[in-house]
Amino acid sequence: MKILIPVDGSAFALKALEKAIDMAKKEGAEITVMSVALEFQDVEEIPISYLDKFKDKAIRAVDQAKEIVEKAGLKAKTRVEQGASPADNIVTFAAEEKFDLIVMGHRGLTGLDKFLVGSVAGRVVAHAPCSVLVVR
Repeated sequence: MKILIPVDGSAFALKALEKAIDMAKKEGAEITVMSVALEFQDVEEIPISYLDKFKDKAIRAVDQAKEIVEKAGLKAKTRVEQGASPADNIVTFAAEEKFDLIVMGHRGLTGLDKFLVGSVAGRVVAHAPCSVLVVR
């Protein structure tokens, strides 16, 4: 069994990660943690330093999640991507790598990020090629 856990550093993502770790231990599943840094299309005025902050945040979220998985005695693969729609990146990666399950938090970041991406969990549930467990 292959489990994909999208993370963004939020408490909701960490709760989903803990659930996925429990499942992976019981099933002997392979874990991959993923984060998507926002990428703005058709916007010319955004400074590179601002975009780098999104990428750095995604890398930190994945590193934190990997550390938690390893402390639980499991191994984790990692993936960081950039995209205008994190949900689309998650769904595409899940299909390409043939994941059996996506485990994610019901909410992620708020404020500007939420305004820009909408409900990531909702879009993933609607379009995922595999089962999705949304953790509250």
